[in-house]
Amino acid sequence: MSSDGMPGDPAAETREDHVYASVASPRAQEMLDLHYDTGGDLYKMWASPVSVCRAILLGWARSGHPAQLHYGWDLEHAASLDEAIHETTRQAVDLLQLAHVATPRIFEPGCGIGGAVTAVAQRFPNATVVGTSLVASQIDTARSRASAIGLGNTEFHVGNYLSTGFEADSVDGIYAIEALCYTPQAERQALFSEMFRILKPGAHMLVFDGVSLRDARNEEERGYIADVMAGWTIPMPCGVSEFAGYAQTAGFSVLRQDDITTHVAGSAQRIKTIARYLLQPLSCLARLPGLSTLLRPLGFGSALHARRFVSACLSQQKVFDHGLGAYYLHLLRKPLRH
Repeated sequence: MSSDGMPGDPAAETREDHVYASVASPRAQEMLDLHYDTGGDLYKMWASPVSVCRAILLGWARSGHPAQLHYGWDLEHAASLDEAIHETTRQAVDLLQLAHVATPRIFEPGCGIGGAVTAVAQRFPNATVVGTSLVASQIDTARSRASAIGLGNTEFHVGNYLSTGFEADSVDGIYAIEALCYTPQAERQALFSEMFRILKPGAHMLVFDGVSLRDARNEEERGYIADVMAGWTIPMPCGVSEFAGYAQTAGFSVLRQDDITTHVAGSAQRIKTIARYLLQPLSCLARLPGLSTLLRPLGFGSALHARRFVSACLSQQKVFDHGLGAYYLHLLRKPLRH
C-alpha cells in the first residue's frame, strides 16, 4: 500500500472510479459534489487551531477561517498557518500587477468557498472580485461569508470556467490557485482559450498548481499518484512544457514558469501531520455506527471518501519527495493588440 498506514483500504482498490472526461459532465458534478459537499468540511481542519475550532462551532460563514483550500506560503517562517495560507493568495495577486488599474475586475476560476475572493476584495476595496465554482454548495457558502463580512465588491457564480459567459476583454487579471488542475486533458486547451478570451490585452494570468515531472517507475510511486488523484478528485496534472504549450497555443506569452515547491514544503508536511494524527483516527472512528452520525458534520459523511482524502494528504508529500511532481508558478500575459 502506498500511503502511510492504510492497509486493506477498499479505496485503494477502486481509485479510478473518480475519473471524469469533462468538467461539464454529470460524472464530474457527482464527484465534485461528493468531494466539496459531503466531504467539504474536512477542509475545516486546514487552518490555525483557533480558526478550526471556530469553524466547527460557528460554521464557515461566521468563523473567520481562511477558507482557502490551498498550500500555505513559507509556513516555517509565518506567524501562523492562517497567515501562511493568506500569504499564498497575496503572492499570487501581487503578480497580476494591478497597481495601475483604478477599478480592476479580478477573476478567480474555481473559487471554492470564496476565502481568497473575500480576502482579495478586502485588500482591494475598489476592485470587483469574481469567483466561479461548479459546486452550488460552495457558492452558497462563499456568498454567506461575503455577506457576513459586509463586502459589496464580490460576485459569485455557479458555473463552468470553460465557458464563463463573460464578455471578451473584460477582466483585468486572473489568478488560479490549485483550481485549473480539475480540468481533464481533453479540455485544457479550451480552458486556456477561454481565459485568453476574457482577459484584457496586456493583462496577466497567474497560476499556482501542481505539475507532473515524470512517470512513476514502480507500483509504489504509481500508488502515491493514484492516492492524490482519487482523494482530491483530480485528473493527472499536466507537465511544465505541456502547460506552456496550451498557453501559447491560446495566444498567451509565457513570462515565468518557476518551481516554488520549497515555498510550500512546510505546508505539505503540516498536511501530512494533520492527516496522520487527526484525520486518519477520525476516519477510523467514523466507521463505527455510534460515531458516524456525530462525525458527519466534520466531513465524514462518506467513509470511503474520507479514507481516500486521508490517503491523498499522506501521499502528496511523497509525490514531491520522489520527484514525481512539483508546485509551480506560471505567469502568463495576453499581448497588447498591434
